[in-house]
Amino acid sequence: MSHHRGPVSVQLRCYQLLFGKEPGDKARVALEWVILTMIVASILTIILESVPALHTSYARAFHAFEVFSVAFFSIEYLFRLWCAPAGRTHLTPTRARLKYVLSFHGIIDLLAILPFYLHVFGLDLDLRFMRAVRMLRVLKISHYNTALEDLFSAIYDERRSFVSALYILAIAILLSACLAYTVEHQAQPQHFGSIPAAMWWSIVTLTTLGYGDVYPVTIAGKVLGAITALLGVCTVALLTGIVANSFANQMARKRAIFESEVHKALSDDQHIDEEEQEILERLRIKFGLTHEHANAITKRVLEESKGRGHHPHP
Repeated sequence: MSHHRGPVSVQLRCYQLLFGKEPGDKARVALEWVILTMIVASILTIILESVPALHTSYARAFHAFEVFSVAFFSIEYLFRLWCAPAGRTHLTPTRARLKYVLSFHGIIDLLAILPFYLHVFGLDLDLRFMRAVRMLRVLKISHYNTALEDLFSAIYDERRSFVSALYILAIAILLSACLAYTVEHQAQPQHFGSIPAAMWWSIVTLTTLGYGDVYPVTIAGKVLGAITALLGVCTVALLTGIVANSFANQMARKRAIFESEVHKALSDDQHIDEEEQEILERLRIKFGLTHEHANAITKRVLEESKGRGHHPHP
């Protein structure tokens, strides 16, 4: 449990519960599980509601749960909006709230409830479109998981390599589409009647999807298809390799930062006190390191310290 010096304001406590990452805060963990349960239940309801037979039989139950979930997420959104200034004390309350509203999480939190209110206020939206927007609630899980953040960060870190790979893919799509149009136009004018039409086959083949709805029938077209498929495997592997390598580099950086903090904690009296343990635990949670991994790093640093002639106390 975190240790607070002096009384904690209601707004700050609200911020800690909704935005905090304090290890050992049982109330925060409990609320986190309640919100996650509501998100999953809401997503499952939207999925089941799309089945015509279930929608007809349980329309009232689906509507009642949707009202309840919207009320729940609306209260959550209002509390997040209200307590946002507690985490950004360097900003004015208005600017702090605006920063949350315009953030990725703030936009997703708003989109999670917006379709319902648009419908209530008389805006006639397509039911399938509303379901699609409501499905964005699954992104609310990103409040408690850094997977999307890690993906975007990995792509951004390797943006030059990623853009280069996309450039190669674009060239391959255009060239293969042009060649497919040239060799298949007469045999299949309905599928290869133009270069844009041929690009569908090119994209599907290069990305190794292979739907099978459009395929070459001429000898030259089949040879081109084989070459395009092989080129697609190489191009997709290049893109995934760039992202995977960036992910690996990110994890290595996180481990290095965590290890550096352990070294810093041991640098004064070769002992990790309670406050330093809290700092390391928050860092562990932030970086998504398991207890086993963090303990292994700490143990290795302690052993290295002993090897240099120190006698630290774990």
